[in-house]
Amino acid sequence: MRKYKSILPFHENAKVMDQFGWLPLSVVEPSRESKGYWKDAYIPQTDDEKRRSDDSEYLPGLGFSEFHAGLCENIVKYWSLGGAKIVDPFMGRATRAVVSERLGRRYEGYDISPNTYDRVKNHVEELGLTPTLHLSDGCKMKYTEDNSADLVMTCPPYWNIEKYEDVPDQLSSTKSYESFMEKIEDCADNIERVLKSGAFCTWVCADFRSWSGDAKFYPFHMDTMKAFENSGLIFHDLVVIKNQSPFAALQAGKVAAKRYTSKIHEYILVFRKVGEYVVPDTYTMNSVNDHAEQFFNF
Repeated sequence: MRKYKSILPFHENAKVMDQFGWLPLSVVEPSRESKGYWKDAYIPQTDDEKRRSDDSEYLPGLGFSEFHAGLCENIVKYWSLGGAKIVDPFMGRATRAVVSERLGRRYEGYDISPNTYDRVKNHVEELGLTPTLHLSDGCKMKYTEDNSADLVMTCPPYWNIEKYEDVPDQLSSTKSYESFMEKIEDCADNIERVLKSGAFCTWVCADFRSWSGDAKFYPFHMDTMKAFENSGLIFHDLVVIKNQSPFAALQAGKVAAKRYTSKIHEYILVFRKVGEYVVPDTYTMNSVNDHAEQFFNF
């Protein structure tokens, strides 16, 4: 096999698919098989949890979205090494915490919602896992030391889309998209602060339309790219995630009447801090075939 100069070590004599569970292509489609293997990475939703109002036109009372565990597995394996410290500004519903810890990484997560924090804490304790969790503003990451994270991995809340617990500084409750983006810019500054030199940030997001008024379109991934580059981070790569969306068929008439499209994709935005990454002496690589099931279809 041809030898390459590596940013992060990998098995040069083993197949890339065997090491990471996916081929590093620019478009991926998560499959449903991961829920079988990673079923304990998901917290069951309760009846009082919903992301839309009862009178929503499409899928009223739909529960909170969940981060795809197979996607998380491949991000962790591809952009970090065993033993790495992963910091998550918006830990959400435990999926990334469980997957990261099970794959031999040290996870540190933030959530500003007390109920979510308590549920995640109880869930990981029941599984015997010991991630570091903070009930605190993830945009600030005040408990994380400078230059300490080997990877920042997250999926941020969206303004005006999912309604989370009403607490101060809740991103989804900001009054305008402009004030929402100001918080994202603050988060980007702190991601740059906590990352080690040369380390990666993976930010999973999508563009969206406001639920109210004229259904204005917000190019969130483009605005995020600008915010992160203004914080001094290097825009390193972009992956398109094709989603299996329940909305496409339901909204076909609505979007056709208004001549826009139903969004069935998200992005993995990959950023890197300026400088050279120093690989710790204690790192471990992913074991070849250490998870035989593949979570992407090509």
